[in-house]
Amino acid sequence: RVIHSDPRARGGMLAASVSRPRVVLGGRRARTKTPASSRSIVKTRAAGAGDGESGGPSLVPADAADGLRRYRAVLGPLFLAGGLLHVPDVFGAGPVSAACDVGSFAELTTPLKALTLLWAVGGPVTATGLFAGTILGDVGVTVIASAEIVLGIDFPDLIAPATLPAPIVAAQCVNIASLVALRLWETAEKRAND
Repeated sequence: RVIHSDPRARGGMLAASVSRPRVVLGGRRARTKTPASSRSIVKTRAAGAGDGESGGPSLVPADAADGLRRYRAVLGPLFLAGGLLHVPDVFGAGPVSAACDVGSFAELTTPLKALTLLWAVGGPVTATGLFAGTILGDVGVTVIASAEIVLGIDFPDLIAPATLPAPIVAAQCVNIASLVALRLWETAEKRAND
């Protein structure tokens, strides 16, 4: 992309132009694309053409089932990664073990052992349920997120010296709120169709 000075700019100042010179490739002139204005994209999306007609998916789910599918598609890899991240803690070599400066799982406090096992086992199980689109994934998210919210907000002393950072607790609150909202939407759609 080449930026040219545009002497016609307002106020006599030089401004960047988005015009692109034609480039010759293999003896032929190549086409240059002019980017669409952001207003036209917004108008197209707002008009409902984001369902594939304009060539791209909409940011807004078509229905509750689509919203749940998208939610699960995002959380599945995250819960799998979270679970796999805590597996080494079962052997005394993960992030919780490092935060507590211990060399074995047995040295962790009981609440930390429970949280570590919940993630090490529950994370992959939850991810499997999320990937499959089953209630198992939703229950796993609810259990793990609730445990982290309660421990992070109400009982941080139980897991000291390890901590649950505020962004993690906030993300888990968003996870539960999103799941509840999507399930309520799904229930409303089912009632409307009956």
